Amino acid sequence: MFHDVRMRGFKRRADVDEVIAWVDDVPVEARTETVVLDAAYGRVLAEALVSGMDVPGFDRSAMDGWAVRGEDTFGSTETDPRTLRVIGSALPARPFAGEVGEGEATRIMTGAPLPVGADSVLRAEDGRQDGDHLTVRSAVPIGRHVGRVGEDIARGTETLAAGRVLRPQDLGLLASAGVGSVFVHRVPKISIVLTGDELLPVGSKPTGCQIVDSNSIMLSALIRRDGGEPDIGPIVPDRRDAVREALLMADGDLVLVSGGSSVGKEDHA
Repeated sequence: MFHDVRMRGFKRRADVDEVIAWVDDVPVEARTETVVLDAAYGRVLAEALVSGMDVPGFDRSAMDGWAVRGEDTFGSTETDPRTLRVIGSALPARPFAGEVGEGEATRIMTGAPLPVGADSVLRAEDGRQDGDHLTVRSAVPIGRHVGRVGEDIARGTETLAAGRVLRPQDLGLLASAGVGSVFVHRVPKISIVLTGDELLPVGSKPTGCQIVDSNSIMLSALIRRDGGEPDIGPIVPDRRDAVREALLMADGDLVLVSGGSSVGKEDHA
């Protein structure tokens, strides 16, 4: 028997916090997938990521200048400079093949491997090179301007925790560690069932006593904002059988019903 609930109101209303608590308590089957890194922005990690490598994998220069032994520069000032002999150069992906000894230096660019024997980098503005002679105008502490092995990411450490929503900078970090794809939770699909004899599709011009559907656009945007995939069906007439059929046909992980006048109370169960 059909029970007309119009003009009767509701026996009980639920606060928003109560509804959220109810949703949080409902068990949800974990659905995961692997996606390439380029498509992982905004996705939620399904497992913690542990780095299998050191980043950087070699000691590298953090400045343009000269690779030196720090102790050879001690005491250098503008008025009392030290002089070193330049024996070569180190460029990104083109390391210096020799070894820097006492009183020696190599020209080096940012990102280039630190030569064997050198332990610090003299900035370009703190020296002047003339031929193979380098005038050192400032002392350089040992280790200064050098990015050490594993300084960004150490092998075996947890890079990102499970449950993290991936940000653009996270993707850059993972790429630097050699990660090409990640294991993430599948994006939930939310079906929106629109009911109402008075509703017109979005983009229509309202006529007579009809109105244009606006809820589906808002709900769809909210779903996308919170990481879901909206699925909007056609507008359903205010008839019990039509609403029932729409609910049965909806294939989302969650179904939202919006718009239209009230239908039989069985349809809200």
